[in-house]
Amino acid sequence: SSDEIPADWLEAFPSGAEIIRKAIELRPARELAVDARILRRREGEYEVFRSVEEAVELPRIRSGFSTVDEFIARAQTVLQRRKARSGRSLELHLCEILQEEGFQEGRAFSHGPESDPGKRPDFLFPSEAAYKVTSFPGEELRMLAAKTTCKDRWRQILTEADRLPVKHLLTLEPSISVAQTDEMIAQHVVLLIPLEIHATFTAAQRRHILTVRAFLD
Repeated sequence: SSDEIPADWLEAFPSGAEIIRKAIELRPARELAVDARILRRREGEYEVFRSVEEAVELPRIRSGFSTVDEFIARAQTVLQRRKARSGRSLELHLCEILQEEGFQEGRAFSHGPESDPGKRPDFLFPSEAAYKVTSFPGEELRMLAAKTTCKDRWRQILTEADRLPVKHLLTLEPSISVAQTDEMIAQHVVLLIPLEIHATFTAAQRRHILTVRAFLD
């Protein structure tokens, strides 16, 4: 509700991380299994974001605009903020959940590491340091990307960790086509999809899809 919005958020729009922390504070959902927790928290975060957006933007909209350019500039700001929130949201939620599940940052995973010069996957396991030790067994390393939707952007992850032939990708996109998942399999991409979304895939597709819980285990 609007009375739960911190006053300083009305002056300067909060970061995605701040909104996520507030959403977790309001609705922790720690009793839920990992897969369901991610989905519940994403819903809660979106509700908080929309509440803050309405509280900040609606008064400006109601006060009107003196020129069309002023209106367009405001609309572009709002749209860009929505895109930015959506782009990093899943990654930030996963970082929180990893720590709740006992993965210590820097020892069991690295968030936003540099794998190779100029390349930054979302997550490396067990750490960036381990990845960069050439004697560390490659079969004990994992790379994980997080993208709310795949579209064609999933190909970006193929070059994000040169040492690892297999890439893992967490997405919330349902009903990805068989042709696209076949292409991912051919490129050694393993999908992580929350269990509640698995029913939107064929039985054949599900044989190649992991739950988030299975990946963490």
